[in-house]
Amino acid sequence: MKLGFIGCGVISIAHVEGLEELKRKGLETFELSAVCDIQHERAEQFASAVAKRLGKRPAVYTDYRVMVEKEQLDAVSVLINHDLHHTVAEDCFAAGVHVQMQKPLAISPSFGWKMIADAKKFNKVITLSEPSVLGAENVAMVKAIKDGVIGSISLILDYATVTLNRGFFAGTPWRHMKGQAGAGWINDHGVHRTHFFTEINGSIDEVFAYTEIFEKELSNGYVSIKPTGEDTAVTVFKYTNGGLGNWMCATSTHGEKTGGAWIYGSKGCLRPGQHVTLADGKKILLPELIERYAPGIVEHPFAHSYVELWEAITESKLPISSAERGLEALGVVFAALESATIGKPVRVQDILSGEKHAYEDTVLEEMKIV
Repeated sequence: MKLGFIGCGVISIAHVEGLEELKRKGLETFELSAVCDIQHERAEQFASAVAKRLGKRPAVYTDYRVMVEKEQLDAVSVLINHDLHHTVAEDCFAAGVHVQMQKPLAISPSFGWKMIADAKKFNKVITLSEPSVLGAENVAMVKAIKDGVIGSISLILDYATVTLNRGFFAGTPWRHMKGQAGAGWINDHGVHRTHFFTEINGSIDEVFAYTEIFEKELSNGYVSIKPTGEDTAVTVFKYTNGGLGNWMCATSTHGEKTGGAWIYGSKGCLRPGQHVTLADGKKILLPELIERYAPGIVEHPFAHSYVELWEAITESKLPISSAERGLEALGVVFAALESATIGKPVRVQDILSGEKHAYEDTVLEEMKIV
């Protein structure tokens, strides 16, 4: 099938690495036929990098609508600002093209619902490229948890801070503006975590959070902005099955960063990306979990995302990283943001149903201004 990339920015090369892994394993699913970016020079440079990795140079465009029309693509991978996701997706569906969306699914839950409805309207597939739940390592961890390796889950802890020194996350100012990113890092980074949380232990019922913008101005030495997206969030949540969680993320820290997750069950603890430690002290390393629970899954999460897209199109197979699951993850993030806005615990279902939307309203208002 013919694939196109819409956006040739920071994340795009990781997607090419995924396609490269599929090629090495003889599992080619898509041919990257065309790439598009509003910056022509960046698109040309990216096309050259693709040629070195995949052996064929894709055609270059600066208008995605022209690209999907001229190239007669089967699918696109959308790798652009969050506020453009819903518009681009609808245009692609209308042109007869399936869509893989880079996380988050949309800038806000209401737009996420629109994208899922548009896919159904045009009878097209939409999947989500969510690396936190894809690839052999993540699949193995989830299956091990569901198999009861550490028993029933009671507590999840996740702490993540980065030291940007008042610069821009991923070098991109727009990620700090809620009208373009939907929120601060709690959305950009956060949907990774909430998708993993719900994949590990089922739906999250209720969330309470505090958020703040501690750093009122950011700069890379050339561009300065006054961020409107939160740079710090401290969140607690309650699972539908009774488990509890504590999650903190921030881009406002200095000196030392933190990073780590602990998933505690009645029989032991899982350290994602590291190992399982059972109550008797025995450790089970990730390679053993992968061999046991995910022997047939490709390692690279983005490679797996294209396998999922292929299978969804050709076999109507429900992906692990579906748009619906991505919307649920987005709902958890916006429940936290809503809670910080109104000062009360918020049920995730009230966000997904549209019953509570005070924070989302501020996003939509800033989108109008932008």
